[in-house]
This record gives sequence, C-alpha cells and structure tokens, in this order.
Amino acid sequence: MATRRASPVRALRSEAIRALSVCATLALIALAGCGPSQLERDRALFEQSLAAVADRGQVEAMRVVADIEVLRAAGVFSDSLASALAAMKANQYIQLDDQSRLARTGVGNDLITLVDYTTVEQKLLNDKVITDAQRAELRRMAQDNIAAAAEMAKGFQANVAPASRN
Repeated sequence: MATRRASPVRALRSEAIRALSVCATLALIALAGCGPSQLERDRALFEQSLAAVADRGQVEAMRVVADIEVLRAAGVFSDSLASALAAMKANQYIQLDDQSRLARTGVGNDLITLVDYTTVEQKLLNDKVITDAQRAELRRMAQDNIAAAAEMAKGFQANVAPASRN
C-alpha cells in the first residue's frame, strides 16, 4: 500500500484557495453594504413624477396632488395644467433636507399660497377688495406663471385685515 504524502505545493495551493475564498466573501459583504444610503434612495424617489410618488403612498406628495385638485376644482387650474403639474418631478414641489425632513419648495409653496387664496377669494370679491377682472387675471396668470399668480394672491390677501378673513 502506497501512502500519499502531503506535498508542500498542495498545502500551499489549498491555503491560497482558502485565502481567496475569504477575500471574495469579504468583498461580497462589503459590496452589499456599499449601496446607496437611505437618504439617497429617498431623494431618488423624488426624481419620479409627483403622481407616481403619491401613488406610492408618500403623504406629502399626496397633499401636493390634493392641492392641485383643489385648485382645479376652484377653476384656478385647467384640467390640462393640473395633469401636467402632476406629471412634473416631485422634487419640483418637495425635497428632503440632510436630516430626511420633507419641506415644500418652489412650486409647492406657491400651491399653498393659491389654495389659501381660494378660501378667501369670495370674501375678497364681496368686500370689493378685488374686482372680477382681477380675479380673472389671477386665474389667467396661474395658467402661465404659478409663481406670479401666487405673488398676486399674496398681494390681494395683504389688503384684508387678519380679523376679517374668517
């Protein structure tokens, strides 16, 4: 019976294979942990359309869509404009800061201003603070330039004493 002796080359080869296996395993573990951070994944979500983000259940995006629908129902936005706004990227309305807090930005803030205006618009008309022509101008402007319409709405509301807004 012949006995096999462990050759030094074979032992070296098996140790090299083990070392390579350990390195490969560690590399795979490191790669698994090197993906995008939660903040990066959340920010990437807001690169999608507002409607898509709202459909995924993101509450602030749903509020923005609701504001757009309120303005559509009030006649400030046309159906086509409301649809176009919902198709815009969500980061045009809301963004995450470095602490993962949501905040409305840009158009999102303008929508809040316009919704607030619609709640007092009839009172402004009744109190003769604005005319029908000014009301129509604001609505026309909202179709082309939401920021300018929001500024106009702020100006109209500034003409009403806070106690008389209710």
